[in-house]
Amino acid sequence: MKINWHREKEQAIARLQRMLRFATVNPPGDELELARALAAEAAAVGIESKVLVSDEGRGNLVLRLRGDGSERPLLLLSHLDVVPVEPDKWSYPPFAGTRAEGFVWGRGAIDSKLTGALHMQVLLMAQQLPLKRDIVLIAAADEEYGGHFGVEWLLREHPEYFDAEYGLNEAGGFAVQVGGKSLYTIQVGEKGAANLDLVASGQPGHSSVPHDDNAVFHLARVLARMAGEKMPHRPPASVRAFFARAAQAQSDAALAADLRALLDAPSCDDALARLPVNAATRHMFDAMLRNTCAPTILEAGLKRNVIPSQATAQLSGRPLPGVSESEFVAEVEVLAGKGVAYAMDSFRSGVEFAHDTPLFAALEDALHHFEPQGVAVPYMQTGGTDARFLVDTGMTVYGFVPMRYEEGLDFFQLCHGHDERVSEANIGFGLQVLFAAVARLNDMDIEGV
Repeated sequence: MKINWHREKEQAIARLQRMLRFATVNPPGDELELARALAAEAAAVGIESKVLVSDEGRGNLVLRLRGDGSERPLLLLSHLDVVPVEPDKWSYPPFAGTRAEGFVWGRGAIDSKLTGALHMQVLLMAQQLPLKRDIVLIAAADEEYGGHFGVEWLLREHPEYFDAEYGLNEAGGFAVQVGGKSLYTIQVGEKGAANLDLVASGQPGHSSVPHDDNAVFHLARVLARMAGEKMPHRPPASVRAFFARAAQAQSDAALAADLRALLDAPSCDDALARLPVNAATRHMFDAMLRNTCAPTILEAGLKRNVIPSQATAQLSGRPLPGVSESEFVAEVEVLAGKGVAYAMDSFRSGVEFAHDTPLFAALEDALHHFEPQGVAVPYMQTGGTDARFLVDTGMTVYGFVPMRYEEGLDFFQLCHGHDERVSEANIGFGLQVLFAAVARLNDMDIEGV
């Protein structure tokens, strides 16, 4: 099969630009018009298209390309909504879909309209393949605000679309540089979410008569104790596999030893400090090894001249797979100590899928076809995705949108940060590897791809 990769890449870039021009900031989301536009594009070339409306303005796109049915379907999953922006802090307008300086710029250029644009291009290209599997593409609403009008709703109201053997989702695929080796992350797990409040109480009164029993002081002392402290070292199976493979890929024996030492609690911190990686990667590695909680919102006071009776710190917690709510709270209590009450607003543990699967092998083969020196590693995402809803479906779901390492462009800083962008080169690379993976999952020899 001869492919004009330049033409396919240009089509994917143009689609991504169009998608970025829909301001699907969640809340409120307003994904419906974008879902309809993509459905019309697919229907124009004969692909089965549906837009499922879960609430006013909330649209979920479902496309299906039929195979011969000899193998179970493959799901391609992404989401259409994006997080808010501060437009004045961007180099280019966040909803203009600007193509400049070798990049496509805009909110969603990484998270996750890129995924949807590539998935749709792969689906169009796959019309030329002798498919054994149906390919079902879902570009869902509401991932950034809980998935209630997206995958959670779809799974409840239309479970037939999730009758698949394998799923490819957002979030993994980006390369991490360690010792000159490109480690390509195949996301097989993700952390959960724990919204926990720390509530300090004190004596209210007039600010003109200060006293020590001030709730703000109490909370401040607790937060100061937490600063710089870590929750216990407890890497799950996916993280152990990540560092084991990363170590195996190294030619430098000392570096390999340090990567393995990250899995040993007493030696972890010293080994992490020695790793020849950038600060963003070091922080990511550390967060993979333990539960985390970060104070993100502080609340206190009714009026400037009133000493408040309560002060609250909202924590964004990220529990590992297999961690219970009580275990998580107990770890926070050790960090924060006395002086506050603990109030859990919501909790879900992390999830893991097996990483020794034919799906992993197919992705690894596709990666090596275009990046022979790349190393595929199982990876646990420190955030969360819609994959958590699919754990009980029997489907194996991996996050994989392959992107080569580019100096100075950290994946997680780009996702929800200012100047979110993706390079034209990585759009082309991601398209090549994803198409090869789909071919491999349909038992095709990818040498001809």
